[in-house]
Amino acid sequence: MQNKTIDFETYLKDFNYQEHEKIRKSKMKKEILLTLLITTLSMAQEYPKGKLGDVVKLGEDIINHTDTNPLSKTYVKSKLQCVNCHRKGKDNRAGTVNTIGTFIGTATSFPAYSKRHKDIISLQNRIDGCFTRCLNGSKSVVNTKVGIAVESYIAWLSTGLPIKMSSVAPRTPSKIEMWSKNRKKFSVLFKKATHQNYLNGKRLYTRECASCHGDDGQGKGTFPPLWGDTSYTADGSMAKLPNSATWIKDNMPLNNAHLTDEQSADITLYINAQPRPKYKGFKIEDNFKKLGLDLKKIKN
Repeated sequence: MQNKTIDFETYLKDFNYQEHEKIRKSKMKKEILLTLLITTLSMAQEYPKGKLGDVVKLGEDIINHTDTNPLSKTYVKSKLQCVNCHRKGKDNRAGTVNTIGTFIGTATSFPAYSKRHKDIISLQNRIDGCFTRCLNGSKSVVNTKVGIAVESYIAWLSTGLPIKMSSVAPRTPSKIEMWSKNRKKFSVLFKKATHQNYLNGKRLYTRECASCHGDDGQGKGTFPPLWGDTSYTADGSMAKLPNSATWIKDNMPLNNAHLTDEQSADITLYINAQPRPKYKGFKIEDNFKKLGLDLKKIKN
Protein backbone atom coordinates (compact mmCIF):
# COMPACT_ATOMS: atom_id res chain seq x y z
CA MET A 1 0.00 0.00 0.00
CA GLN A 2 1.48 3.35 -1.06
CA ASN A 3 1.72 6.05 1.59
CA LYS A 4 -0.14 9.30 0.91
CA THR A 5 0.74 12.85 1.83
CA ILE A 6 -1.79 14.41 4.20
CA ASP A 7 -2.53 18.12 4.67
CA PHE A 8 -2.83 17.93 8.45
CA GLU A 9 -3.85 21.57 8.90
CA THR A 10 -6.86 21.03 6.62
CA TYR A 11 -7.49 17.64 8.23
CA LEU A 12 -7.66 19.16 11.71
CA LYS A 13 -9.88 22.03 10.59
CA ASP A 14 -12.38 19.84 8.79
CA PHE A 15 -12.43 17.09 11.38
CA ASN A 16 -12.66 19.16 14.54
CA TYR A 17 -14.69 22.17 13.50
CA GLN A 18 -17.03 21.10 10.71
CA GLU A 19 -17.97 17.50 11.37
CA HIS A 20 -17.46 17.24 15.11
CA GLU A 21 -18.11 20.59 16.75
CA LYS A 22 -19.75 18.97 19.76
CA ILE A 23 -16.92 16.52 20.19
CA ARG A 24 -14.41 19.36 20.01
CA LYS A 25 -15.89 20.89 23.16
CA SER A 26 -15.27 17.73 25.14
CA LYS A 27 -11.74 17.50 26.52
CA MET A 28 -11.89 13.72 26.73
CA LYS A 29 -12.96 13.32 23.13
CA LYS A 30 -10.42 15.85 21.95
CA GLU A 31 -7.78 13.51 23.37
CA ILE A 32 -9.31 10.65 21.40
CA LEU A 33 -9.20 12.71 18.22
CA LEU A 34 -5.59 13.64 18.89
CA THR A 35 -4.72 9.97 19.33
CA LEU A 36 -6.36 9.18 15.98
CA LEU A 37 -4.46 12.01 14.33
CA ILE A 38 -1.15 10.87 15.82
CA THR A 39 -1.76 7.33 14.59
CA THR A 40 -2.66 8.60 11.11
CA LEU A 41 0.41 10.85 11.05
CA SER A 42 2.88 8.15 12.04
CA MET A 43 1.49 5.62 9.58
CA ALA A 44 1.38 8.08 6.67
CA GLN A 45 4.94 9.37 6.89
CA GLU A 46 7.46 8.62 4.17
CA TYR A 47 11.18 8.93 4.78
CA PRO A 48 12.70 12.14 3.43
CA LYS A 49 14.66 11.77 0.22
CA GLY A 50 18.41 11.97 -0.21
CA LYS A 51 20.95 12.56 2.53
CA LEU A 52 18.33 13.69 5.06
CA GLY A 53 16.47 10.41 4.63
CA ASP A 54 19.68 8.51 5.27
CA VAL A 55 20.27 10.44 8.49
CA VAL A 56 16.66 9.88 9.65
CA LYS A 57 17.05 6.15 9.04
CA LEU A 58 20.34 6.16 10.93
CA GLY A 59 18.63 7.86 13.86
CA GLU A 60 15.90 5.23 13.82
CA ASP A 61 18.50 2.44 13.87
CA ILE A 62 20.35 4.08 16.76
CA ILE A 63 17.11 4.35 18.73
CA ASN A 64 16.35 0.67 18.06
CA HIS A 65 19.89 -0.62 18.69
CA THR A 66 21.52 2.00 20.90
CA ASP A 67 23.95 -0.33 22.63
CA THR A 68 25.00 -2.22 19.47
CA ASN A 69 24.90 0.35 16.66
CA PRO A 70 28.55 0.99 15.63
CA LEU A 71 28.21 4.75 16.13
CA SER A 72 26.21 4.92 19.36
CA LYS A 73 27.57 1.93 21.27
CA THR A 74 30.76 3.82 22.13
CA TYR A 75 28.70 6.46 23.95
CA VAL A 76 26.86 4.19 26.40
CA LYS A 77 27.72 1.64 29.07
CA SER A 78 24.23 0.21 29.54
CA LYS A 79 22.51 -2.59 27.67
CA LEU A 80 19.49 -0.39 27.05
CA GLN A 81 18.03 0.97 23.84
CA CYS A 82 16.01 4.16 23.43
CA VAL A 83 13.14 2.02 22.11
CA ASN A 84 12.80 0.35 25.53
CA CYS A 85 11.01 3.48 26.76
CA HIS A 86 9.98 4.99 23.43
CA ARG A 87 8.13 1.95 22.22
CA LYS A 88 7.12 0.95 18.73
CA GLY A 89 3.60 1.70 17.54
CA LYS A 90 1.38 -0.12 15.07
CA ASP A 91 3.64 1.01 12.23
CA ASN A 92 6.57 -0.80 13.91
CA ARG A 93 8.50 2.46 14.24
CA ALA A 94 10.17 3.45 17.48
CA GLY A 95 8.39 6.15 19.45
CA THR A 96 5.04 6.01 17.70
CA VAL A 97 2.98 4.52 20.53
CA ASN A 98 0.07 6.57 21.81
CA THR A 99 1.21 6.14 25.40
CA ILE A 100 3.74 8.07 27.46
CA GLY A 101 7.02 7.66 25.63
CA THR A 102 5.70 8.67 22.20
CA PHE A 103 7.94 10.80 20.00
CA ILE A 104 5.01 12.11 17.96
CA GLY A 105 4.97 15.86 18.60
CA THR A 106 8.04 15.82 20.85
CA ALA A 107 10.15 18.02 18.57
CA THR A 108 7.44 20.68 18.46
CA SER A 109 7.96 21.55 22.14
CA PHE A 110 11.59 22.62 21.67
CA PRO A 111 13.34 24.84 22.55
CA ALA A 112 11.80 24.24 25.98
CA TYR A 113 12.31 25.26 29.58
CA SER A 114 14.00 22.64 31.75
CA LYS A 115 13.63 22.78 35.52
CA ARG A 116 16.67 20.52 35.87
CA HIS A 117 18.85 22.93 33.88
CA LYS A 118 16.99 26.07 35.03
CA ASP A 119 17.37 27.22 31.44
CA ILE A 120 16.10 26.77 27.90
CA ILE A 121 17.34 23.60 26.23
CA SER A 122 17.30 22.20 22.71
CA LEU A 123 16.06 18.80 21.58
CA GLN A 124 19.68 17.66 21.31
CA ASN A 125 20.28 18.75 24.91
CA ARG A 126 17.33 16.57 25.94
CA ILE A 127 18.63 13.62 23.93
CA ASP A 128 22.05 14.11 25.51
CA GLY A 129 20.49 13.88 28.97
CA CYS A 130 18.99 10.53 28.06
CA PHE A 131 22.30 9.24 26.77
CA THR A 132 24.32 10.34 29.79
CA ARG A 133 21.91 9.78 32.70
CA CYS A 134 19.56 7.09 31.44
CA LEU A 135 21.90 5.08 29.23
CA ASN A 136 24.92 5.60 31.49
CA GLY A 137 26.76 7.50 28.80
CA SER A 138 30.41 8.45 28.96
CA LYS A 139 30.41 11.51 26.69
CA SER A 140 28.08 14.08 25.13
CA VAL A 141 26.29 13.38 21.85
CA VAL A 142 25.44 17.04 21.15
CA ASN A 143 26.37 17.98 17.57
CA THR A 144 27.80 14.53 16.91
CA LYS A 145 26.58 12.20 14.13
CA VAL A 146 24.66 10.29 16.81
CA GLY A 147 22.97 13.36 18.30
CA ILE A 148 22.04 14.82 14.92
CA ALA A 149 20.71 11.49 13.64
CA VAL A 150 18.50 10.85 16.68
CA GLU A 151 17.28 14.45 16.59
CA SER A 152 16.46 14.09 12.88
CA TYR A 153 14.38 10.96 13.42
CA ILE A 154 12.44 12.48 16.32
CA ALA A 155 11.87 15.72 14.39
CA TRP A 156 10.73 13.80 11.31
CA LEU A 157 8.01 12.06 13.34
CA SER A 158 6.51 15.50 14.09
CA THR A 159 6.24 16.51 10.43
CA GLY A 160 3.01 18.46 9.86
CA LEU A 161 2.36 19.24 13.52
CA PRO A 162 2.36 22.86 14.76
CA ILE A 163 5.20 24.23 16.86
CA LYS A 164 4.24 24.40 20.54
CA MET A 165 7.34 25.38 22.50
CA SER A 166 7.02 24.53 26.17
CA SER A 167 7.72 27.02 28.96
CA VAL A 168 6.90 24.31 31.52
CA ALA A 169 8.92 21.18 30.75
CA PRO A 170 10.75 19.50 27.85
CA ARG A 171 8.00 16.99 27.22
CA THR A 172 5.71 15.95 24.37
CA PRO A 173 2.77 18.43 24.22
CA SER A 174 0.07 15.75 24.02
CA LYS A 175 1.36 14.07 27.21
CA ILE A 176 2.57 16.98 29.33
CA GLU A 177 -0.66 17.29 31.34
CA MET A 178 -0.73 13.55 31.98
CA TRP A 179 2.89 13.65 33.13
CA SER A 180 2.21 16.50 35.54
CA LYS A 181 -0.99 15.02 36.96
CA ASN A 182 0.43 11.54 37.47
CA ARG A 183 3.74 12.68 38.92
CA LYS A 184 1.86 14.62 41.59
CA LYS A 185 -0.47 11.69 42.27
CA PHE A 186 2.36 9.19 42.60
CA SER A 187 4.44 11.54 44.76
CA VAL A 188 1.62 11.47 47.31
CA LEU A 189 1.54 7.68 47.24
CA PHE A 190 5.30 7.32 47.61
CA LYS A 191 5.49 9.65 50.60
CA LYS A 192 3.30 7.13 52.45
CA ALA A 193 5.33 4.08 51.37
CA THR A 194 6.51 1.49 53.89
CA HIS A 195 8.38 -1.81 53.91
CA GLN A 196 5.07 -3.53 53.18
CA ASN A 197 4.78 -1.66 49.89
CA TYR A 198 8.27 -2.85 49.01
CA LEU A 199 7.33 -6.47 49.77
CA ASN A 200 4.14 -6.16 47.75
CA GLY A 201 6.16 -4.66 44.91
CA LYS A 202 8.46 -7.69 44.99
CA ARG A 203 5.46 -10.05 44.77
CA LEU A 204 3.95 -8.06 41.92
CA TYR A 205 7.28 -7.93 40.10
CA THR A 206 7.52 -11.72 40.25
CA ARG A 207 4.00 -12.04 38.88
CA GLU A 208 3.93 -9.27 36.29
CA CYS A 209 7.52 -8.51 35.26
CA ALA A 210 9.97 -11.35 35.91
CA SER A 211 8.95 -13.44 32.90
CA CYS A 212 10.47 -10.75 30.63
CA HIS A 213 13.00 -8.97 32.85
CA GLY A 214 14.16 -11.93 34.92
CA ASP A 215 13.97 -12.65 38.64
CA ASP A 216 17.31 -10.89 38.97
CA GLY A 217 16.18 -7.86 36.94
CA GLN A 218 18.88 -8.38 34.31
CA GLY A 219 16.53 -8.79 31.39
CA LYS A 220 15.93 -11.65 28.99
CA GLY A 221 16.61 -11.59 25.26
CA THR A 222 15.45 -8.23 23.91
CA PHE A 223 13.90 -7.23 27.24
CA PRO A 224 16.08 -4.71 29.11
CA PRO A 225 17.76 -4.94 32.52
CA LEU A 226 15.88 -2.96 35.17
CA TRP A 227 18.72 -2.70 37.67
CA GLY A 228 22.39 -3.51 38.00
CA ASP A 229 25.51 -2.20 36.24
CA THR A 230 24.00 -2.29 32.75
CA SER A 231 20.72 -0.54 33.56
CA TYR A 232 19.83 3.16 33.87
CA THR A 233 21.70 5.31 36.38
CA ALA A 234 20.45 6.63 39.71
CA ASP A 235 19.84 10.01 38.07
CA GLY A 236 18.00 8.67 35.02
CA SER A 237 14.38 9.64 34.44
CA MET A 238 13.15 6.12 35.25
CA ALA A 239 15.05 6.20 38.56
CA LYS A 240 12.80 9.05 39.71
CA LEU A 241 9.96 7.23 41.46
CA PRO A 242 7.02 9.36 40.23
CA ASN A 243 8.35 9.29 36.65
CA SER A 244 8.86 5.55 36.65
CA ALA A 245 5.43 4.80 38.11
CA THR A 246 3.79 7.10 35.56
CA TRP A 247 5.50 5.34 32.67
CA ILE A 248 4.85 1.84 34.05
CA LYS A 249 1.16 2.58 34.63
CA ASP A 250 0.72 3.65 31.00
CA ASN A 251 2.90 0.99 29.33
CA MET A 252 3.29 -2.21 31.33
CA PRO A 253 2.93 -5.13 31.16
CA LEU A 254 3.84 -4.90 27.49
CA ASN A 255 0.75 -4.60 25.27
CA ASN A 256 -1.46 -5.32 28.28
CA ALA A 257 -1.18 -2.35 30.63
CA HIS A 258 -3.61 -3.03 33.47
CA LEU A 259 -1.88 -2.16 36.74
CA THR A 260 -3.57 0.04 39.33
CA ASP A 261 -1.90 3.17 40.67
CA GLU A 262 -0.98 1.34 43.86
CA GLN A 263 0.43 -1.65 42.01
CA SER A 264 2.46 0.59 39.69
CA ALA A 265 3.84 2.48 42.68
CA ASP A 266 4.80 -0.67 44.60
CA ILE A 267 6.53 -2.25 41.59
CA THR A 268 8.41 1.00 41.03
CA LEU A 269 9.43 1.12 44.67
CA TYR A 270 10.85 -2.40 44.46
CA ILE A 271 12.68 -1.92 41.14
CA ASN A 272 14.24 1.42 42.03
CA ALA A 273 15.41 0.23 45.45
CA GLN A 274 17.79 -2.17 43.72
CA PRO A 275 21.46 -1.33 42.97
CA ARG A 276 22.31 0.69 39.87
CA PRO A 277 25.14 2.95 38.68
CA LYS A 278 25.69 6.30 40.37
CA TYR A 279 25.72 9.43 38.25
CA LYS A 280 28.20 12.15 39.23
CA GLY A 281 27.83 11.12 42.87
CA PHE A 282 24.02 10.93 42.74
CA LYS A 283 22.83 7.68 44.41
CA ILE A 284 19.55 5.78 44.49
CA GLU A 285 19.13 6.81 48.14
CA ASP A 286 18.85 10.40 46.96
CA ASN A 287 15.67 9.67 45.00
CA PHE A 288 14.06 8.24 48.11
CA LYS A 289 15.20 11.15 50.29
CA LYS A 290 13.45 13.58 47.94
CA LEU A 291 10.18 11.94 48.94
CA GLY A 292 11.02 11.77 52.65
CA LEU A 293 11.84 8.06 52.52
CA ASP A 294 14.69 6.11 54.07
CA LEU A 295 15.84 3.45 51.60
CA LYS A 296 17.17 1.15 54.33
CA LYS A 297 13.83 1.20 56.17
CA ILE A 298 11.93 0.62 52.93
CA LYS A 299 14.00 -2.47 52.12
CA ASN A 300 14.27 -3.82 55.64
